[in-house]
This record gives sequence, structure tokens and C-alpha cells, in this order.
Amino acid sequence: MTPREQAAFAAGIETARQMAMVAAVTLETRDDAGEVRHRAAVAALQGLAEGLRTLTTQQPEEHNRESS
Repeated sequence: MTPREQAAFAAGIETARQMAMVAAVTLETRDDAGEVRHRAAVAALQGLAEGLRTLTTQQPEEHNRESS
């Protein structure tokens, strides 16, 4: 990837990570946050955010090798 493509990739991943965390926090603060389906959704969104965070910590060469 070119440096510009790498920057765009990193920015998109970071935006998606932040959106997942915002959605998780929003669900956690609802009055019905204790329901099983809401807790499951929060856990899934937090897992998604963590997975996206690991993408941003990988070196570009590592990402290219894994996607081949």
C-alpha cells in the first residue's frame, strides 16, 4: 500500500472502532441495559472494537501478509 492508502486505511479502522465503542456505551447506559440481548450486543461491540484496535497496531507488512 502507498503511504496515502495506509493513512486512509488506518483512519477508517479508527473511525469504525470509535463508532463501535460509542454504540456499546449507548447500550450500556439505557434503562434496559441489563437485558441479556443488550449485554450480548455490548460484548460483541466491545470485541469488534478490540479487534479493530489490533488492526491499527499491526505493521502494514503484517496486514498484507495476513490478507494474502
